Amino acid sequence: PTGDTVFVPETGEKISYDGGSGYGFGVELEYQASRRLGIDFGVMTAEPTIDVLIDEVGVISASAQPRITPVYLGLNIHLAPDGPVDVYFGPLMAYIIYSSYDLVVDPWFLTEEGFTSDNDIGLGVSLGLDVRLGEGGWLLNAAFKYIDTTLVASAPDGGIGKTDIDPMVFSAGVGYRF
Repeated sequence: PTGDTVFVPETGEKISYDGGSGYGFGVELEYQASRRLGIDFGVMTAEPTIDVLIDEVGVISASAQPRITPVYLGLNIHLAPDGPVDVYFGPLMAYIIYSSYDLVVDPWFLTEEGFTSDNDIGLGVSLGLDVRLGEGGWLLNAAFKYIDTTLVASAPDGGIGKTDIDPMVFSAGVGYRF
């Protein structure tokens, strides 16, 4: 996540946080509609760590790990579709599924359970590289995706907080072209 502030509309409060990296898994399929244009469909999921530090009343920290699952559709423009190395880029649209999560508060090690999240629709961009392995259909892939999305979460007491998550996703994989 690249966001850095949670906004609580009821109080007007802004709370800073650090978003950590999360590792995940994804599957992606691309249909070559023409030589240079591909229609890309994929789903990926990860659980990044979000650490909040509240220092107005001493040093209180909290952390959460919501599962973030974008299901996306994109258009890829291929620059060298027939070459051994192909660079592609394009826009994407994603439906982001946010899981419910618990908030662990230190130094007391309390767990505030049951934060629920609204799903969101986000727009983004994709940039990738395919490297063919020999004359067959196998290839190595590296890609970068950025998605503009907002997490709106409700606490068990009914309070609402929202933040821009805006994940930057770096991926590597193996593919087969047929």
